[in-house]
Amino acid sequence: MKTNKIKTVPLVMMASLLAFSPFIQAEEQPYTVTDGQLLDSETYNGYKLYRNWCARCHGTYGQGMAGPNLADSLNIISKDEFITSVTEGKMGQIGMMPAWGSNPQVMEGIDQLYAYLKARADGAIGEVKPKKAN
Repeated sequence: MKTNKIKTVPLVMMASLLAFSPFIQAEEQPYTVTDGQLLDSETYNGYKLYRNWCARCHGTYGQGMAGPNLADSLNIISKDEFITSVTEGKMGQIGMMPAWGSNPQVMEGIDQLYAYLKARADGAIGEVKPKKAN
């Protein structure tokens, strides 16, 4: 019986190769959160947008209600996919999200909205009502 020998790279070596790869870059953190509740002004503006336009379907903390759990979703989808969903809307299993592309408040603050939701998804904001840092 003939066996094929496969050369393997030790995990430690693979990790160090990936760490120095010029093709792999971590996404820059789009928010600043202190003490689990104090947000930078841009992220706080995203919170206000979320509260006004999104919370009624996605829940107070992004935990999901009629709409999906955004605190989980933003760890799976890219920022571009998020923007497309918000702009064009989306059909879900139990309903649909409206397209917000014609809403100037939402579209002008889409980066702020993403920053807020990404902070929730990353666990940087606890299940508290956030405040604006001074």
